Amino acid sequence: MEKKSENINVWLPFALSVMLAAGMVFGYQMNEKDESPLISYMGNESDLESPIGQVEELIRFVETRYVDSVNRTELVSEAIEAILKKLDPHSIYITPEQLQRVNQEMDGTFNGIGIESFYIDDTVNIIATLPDSPAERAGIMPFDKIISIKDSLVAGNDLDFSAIQDMIKGQLGDKLQMKLLDKAGVEKEITVTIGDIPLKSIDVALNISPEVGYVKINRFSSTTYKEFMDQFEDMHESGTKHMIIDLRGNPGGFLPEATNILSQLYRERGKLLVYTEGRNGNKLEYKTTGKPFFQIDKISVLIDEGSASGSEIIAGAIQEWDRGAVIGRRSFGKGLVQEQYDLGNGGAIRLTVARYYTPSGRSIQKTYNDMDQYDEDIYQRINGGELYHQDSVRSGDDTSFKTRILERELVGGGGITPDVFVPIDSVELDYDFIQINNKVSQFVYKALSKSDDNDIDLLELEYNFYESLSGEYKVTNAMKDDLRWSIKEAFVRYTQGEEAMYTERLSNDKAIMLSQKYFEGTYSLEEL
Repeated sequence: MEKKSENINVWLPFALSVMLAAGMVFGYQMNEKDESPLISYMGNESDLESPIGQVEELIRFVETRYVDSVNRTELVSEAIEAILKKLDPHSIYITPEQLQRVNQEMDGTFNGIGIESFYIDDTVNIIATLPDSPAERAGIMPFDKIISIKDSLVAGNDLDFSAIQDMIKGQLGDKLQMKLLDKAGVEKEITVTIGDIPLKSIDVALNISPEVGYVKINRFSSTTYKEFMDQFEDMHESGTKHMIIDLRGNPGGFLPEATNILSQLYRERGKLLVYTEGRNGNKLEYKTTGKPFFQIDKISVLIDEGSASGSEIIAGAIQEWDRGAVIGRRSFGKGLVQEQYDLGNGGAIRLTVARYYTPSGRSIQKTYNDMDQYDEDIYQRINGGELYHQDSVRSGDDTSFKTRILERELVGGGGITPDVFVPIDSVELDYDFIQINNKVSQFVYKALSKSDDNDIDLLELEYNFYESLSGEYKVTNAMKDDLRWSIKEAFVRYTQGEEAMYTERLSNDKAIMLSQKYFEGTYSLEEL
């Protein structure tokens, strides 16, 4: 029992990040808004003594007769959550407070000024401004410090970061007067107008070589297909032939956005990409249009244990039609489709309405008969060695499948098993490394904010970083290799920008290296 507790403490940060990414909020198909009341009756008038009526009756009794006062909203919310918990892991209740944030993430926009910041020494420090954002247009620069907002002092005033963030929010068109201190210590006053800020679902799109394009998609929002097409148009004009689609850590999102992108990767019309089946056997098929705007030769799709839903749809279709190589580690295993229904209290439910299947009929959904085991799946993958060794990868169910063209053997159930396995760096799962690595970005930012970029020596920066830890953690030689890359990435980001940082990161990425070998013909799908 003690050993299990130790494991949980060590793996908890990593496991939680994966479960949150691939969990309950994303992965659904779009539907018309349903203006349902919080509790509604959906049967015949003769069935009024149904459990729905009993739940409402129970809440009324508790509300009027219970010895202490109760919060009706909380009771109803907990009742809804308890009901949905009995169904499957991905049917969930979204509170009114959560819904706005969730909808913003999926709609791809929010109201704001477009800054990224650290909260250091009781002061908001600007990391970057989004391109063409209100903040950039107003003259806010990296390394600026926010001193006051609307004549209210916010620097060194012992305020919570969330309170300062609230002061920057508002309605479209609202104007904020702000006082800032730049890197040179010069004070400046600006007026910034709150605007529509795009929440990009594509982190970066760039050429890693003249013929190889790279796109990292973090989720499938309502704007993802357009973002993909806009980005690839620029790359195609520069001579891109091959494409790496990075879906690592992508939890899914809108199903049509994923299938629209897939359709652009095939020249043929009518190829089945994925299909869904609901309770009454209703089958909905998604097929290629045969109208790609650009010609793409070879494709690699990168996945890992955080890739779910829409990511698995893309990986599964690419794999089964032998369209490209799937590289990485076994995906999350979410093959359930949700629709969102608004509730009268301002919240919503995401209800599983169908299962999806790959072209050959593979179900990607891992079993959830034991919900505790489902929740601990990532621990089992770690402790079973699956993330480190290809021969430890769980083989799925007993049903065998074959790819549609080359008839390569595949397995069903529990996610997409990649064609080419990439083990995780064991250091990334070390508890001390996770804590240390989390400190790198802010440390590098602070060092740069106090000196000229040209005065920074990376070896000296690395040494100073270890000194700053003050013996709090034990830094092993294995950690130093990874931390050196993290320090360099942070330095490049703050001095040269996001795209330069990704270029640096990808130069040390095993999955990228394996993709390039596939494009070069070092190995082929027939050999996998």
